[in-house]
Amino acid sequence: MCLVPKFMLVFCNWDLVCDRKREASYAQSLVMLGFLAGVIVLGRTSDMYGRLKTYVGGVICLVAVQLASGFSQNIYQYFFSRFLVGFFSGGGTLAGHILMLESLVSRHRALLSTIYHCGFAVGLAVLAAMAYYVRDWRQLTFVTCLPMVTIIAIPLVIPESARWLASNGRIEEAKEQLMYFGKKNGLRMNRSMIALTDKTVEAKGKSSSEGAMALFRTPVLRRRMITLMIIWFSCCLAYYGLTFGASSLGGNIYLNFALSGIVEVPAGLLSIFVLNCIGRRPTIAGSLFVVGFACLGVMALPRSEDGAMSTYQTCLALIGKMGVSVAFNSAYLYSSEILPTVLRNTAIGVCSMSARIGGILAPTLPPFGDKVAYFLFGVTTLFSALLNLTLPESLNKQLPETVMDVENGMTTTVSHSEKRIGMS
Repeated sequence: MCLVPKFMLVFCNWDLVCDRKREASYAQSLVMLGFLAGVIVLGRTSDMYGRLKTYVGGVICLVAVQLASGFSQNIYQYFFSRFLVGFFSGGGTLAGHILMLESLVSRHRALLSTIYHCGFAVGLAVLAAMAYYVRDWRQLTFVTCLPMVTIIAIPLVIPESARWLASNGRIEEAKEQLMYFGKKNGLRMNRSMIALTDKTVEAKGKSSSEGAMALFRTPVLRRRMITLMIIWFSCCLAYYGLTFGASSLGGNIYLNFALSGIVEVPAGLLSIFVLNCIGRRPTIAGSLFVVGFACLGVMALPRSEDGAMSTYQTCLALIGKMGVSVAFNSAYLYSSEILPTVLRNTAIGVCSMSARIGGILAPTLPPFGDKVAYFLFGVTTLFSALLNLTLPESLNKQLPETVMDVENGMTTTVSHSEKRIGMS
């Protein structure tokens, strides 16, 4: 008799169980494929038309297609809707992340970036609780839309990125915004304290016309991009591989899935301290080393007598999940800090595109055996840890504005005055 977890009852309606169970993984792979397409298309849109518009528009479309997926009448409609969910989720949330980082001073980026990503971890745990009490997959789909509706109010409290406005020649709008928030924060400011120029406008126009190809035309930025793409690929492969692997840990599938999300919260809290104390580069490299050795340990240890993972393997898998959460969350922050403003959203989109290739592959690995999967997770993360050590540190450094800033190196430390006006 084939036992199907109730967490996957969505596929029972279309007989994707037992011998056809592998086809169920295609839905998640299509979400990742949608992510890949979304970060390319909407990443470019964000650099051209603004972070805020792309973020809010993407979330509104995400809610619409998520609701539509609940009305799917066959597996092909459902697969298509999942692709669209990934498309708008990938592009929209990426723009939101860039909007947040560009609006913060250097000392606050690690804190807010971690809180931003901890929300995803809490969402996994909440989803497990929802699935436990709401067993009908259509109803569960509709319920998950409710929290996302609140994001529509974001434009009422958060303005467009001042850095993006300045890089697009809208200097006066950027100054007004910085003046407003400076006064709201109790700073004694006048317009002479805000030294913004349009030096990035020409570079912005040239880079935008070239699109993603501009990321690979100069040697330093090209090496930086290729290294980051490999790191993102490894992080996403291990992250989603360990998340999907929660069902093979043994015991209650709902509890395991919730734990795989909950362990990210203490990992996030730890990363806030580590990112600001020892720096971005050693944090990512160290956490990737932890992931690599944990995954290789899971592969090497024997399973329990009933075929499920042993207690030691389960602990190592959760440690690996904590480590990859720190690495993945830190990669968003670190990549944003070493890539130029004029192409930042496009560049992060390309990095996220390479990550989604890992996300597409992750659900397809279990049929080849857990040992093969964990071996790949371990080897790729260890290789990425070594590559990460070749990149520059970005802690307390100014964000590069143009491609030439990257080529000339990040050597300028954030000054006290730059911290005060919020453009560091």
